[in-house]
Amino acid sequence: MKKIYLAALVGSLGMMSYGLSFGWPSPSLPLLLQDDSPVQLTLQEAAWVTSFHAFGAIVGSVLCTCIVNVIGRKWTLLFTAAPATIGWLMVAFAASVLELYIGRFLCGSSIGFGYVAVMMYTGEISPASIRGTLTLVLVVSVKIGILIEWTIGPFLCTKDLALLSLCLPVLFVVTAVWLPESPYHLMRRGRHQEAIESLAQLRGATDVSEEAGIIERSVKMDLANDTGLWELLSVSGNRKALTVVVTLILIQQWSGSSAILSYAELIFNATDNDFEGKYVTMIMGAVQAACAILAASIVDRFARRTLLMISTFGTFVSTMLVGSFFFLQQNETNVSGIVWLPAAGAILYIIMYALGLAGLPFTMMSEVFPTNVKALGSTIAMFFSNCSVFVITLSYQSIAQQYGVYASFWMFSVVSLSGFAFVYLYVPETKGKTLQEVQDQLHGRKFT
Repeated sequence: MKKIYLAALVGSLGMMSYGLSFGWPSPSLPLLLQDDSPVQLTLQEAAWVTSFHAFGAIVGSVLCTCIVNVIGRKWTLLFTAAPATIGWLMVAFAASVLELYIGRFLCGSSIGFGYVAVMMYTGEISPASIRGTLTLVLVVSVKIGILIEWTIGPFLCTKDLALLSLCLPVLFVVTAVWLPESPYHLMRRGRHQEAIESLAQLRGATDVSEEAGIIERSVKMDLANDTGLWELLSVSGNRKALTVVVTLILIQQWSGSSAILSYAELIFNATDNDFEGKYVTMIMGAVQAACAILAASIVDRFARRTLLMISTFGTFVSTMLVGSFFFLQQNETNVSGIVWLPAAGAILYIIMYALGLAGLPFTMMSEVFPTNVKALGSTIAMFFSNCSVFVITLSYQSIAQQYGVYASFWMFSVVSLSGFAFVYLYVPETKGKTLQEVQDQLHGRKFT
C-alpha cells in the first residue's frame, strides 16, 4: 500500500503546481494595476488575464479526452508540465498584455489536462476504503499551492513570483516519471499482465488475482457498451452520473469560489478597512489549507451527502453575510462597526467550502463514471467547470462595478441554497463502495 500513498504524494505535487496558478492573480493583479507596473493593466485587462487561465483550462480539458485513453493517465500527467513551464516563463518575462494572456492560457491548459487525468488516475488506483481521502489530498495540495502564492506573492515582483512558481512543474515531472500506470487503463488496452504487475506494485502484494479479476470484468462490461457520447447520455445510470457531477461542479463554481480566489485582495481592499487586504488574504489562505486537510481526514468517516449539505448551507450563509455588508456600504449606511464582517464571512466561506464543495465533486467524478465513459464524462464536467470559471472571473469586476459587490455575493448565495436542495434530493451516497458497487447503485442493480 505504500506505493499508493507515494503515487498520491506525487500527484499532489502536480496539483500543488495547479494551485500556484490559481492563486497567482490575487497578489499579482494589484501590482499589475499600479502605474509603475512593467505591464500596466486596466481593470478589464486584469479580468481577461485572469479569465484566459480558465479559457486555457477549457481547451486542455477537451484535448485531454483525446489522449488520456491513448497514452494513458500517467503520460498525460507528465505532459501537463510542458505548457505549464512555457506559460510561467511567458508570464515572468512578459513585455505586453498579449504575452500575459498567452502565458496564462498555457498555464490554464496544463490544469485542464491535469485535473481530469489526476482524478481519474487516483480514483482508479485507490481501494474504496481510502479513495475519498486520497482524492481530497489532491484538493488539499491545490489549497497549499494557493496559500504559498498568497503568502509570498505580496512580497515579490510578478517576475520573481512566476519564476518561483515554475519550480513545481519541473519537480513534478522528475518524480511522476516513476509512477506505475493505472491498472484500469492497462486492462482497457488489453495489457493484462502489465495491469497485474501495476496492481501488485500499488497494493504491495504478490497475489492480487481477485482484485485484478474484478477490474477485468468491470472493464470488459464497460467496453462492451463503448459508444461514446451516446452511451453516456442514453444509459440511465450514466446519465444520472453525468447530471450529479456536472451539477455539483456548477454549484461549486457558482457558489463564489472562483471570484473569491481570484480577487480576494481586491475584495478586501474595497472594504476600506485599515487592515491591508493582502494580510487578510494570507489568513484566509492558511484557513483554507487547514480546512482542506481537515476535510481530507474526515471524508471517509462521514457520508458524502452529509458533508455536501453542510458545505452548501454554510457557503449560503457566508456569502449572504458578505453581500449584506457591501449592500449596507453601497447604501451609505455606517458600517464602521462591522468592517470585520467581510473577512469573517469570507473565512467562514472557506471553512464551509472546504468541508464538501471544494473536493467532493472531484471525488465523485472519480467514482460514478464507468470505465468506458469515464474520460468523456470527466472531460464534460471539467469543461463546464472551466467555462464557469471563465465567465465568473471575466464578469465579476463588471458586475461589481455596475450593480455593486453585494449583487455578486447574493447571487452566489442563491446558488448555494439551490445546491443544498439538489444534494438532498438527488445525489447518491458513494462512501465506502467499490467502483463496481457504485455502478450497481446508479443502474439500479443489486450489489453482488
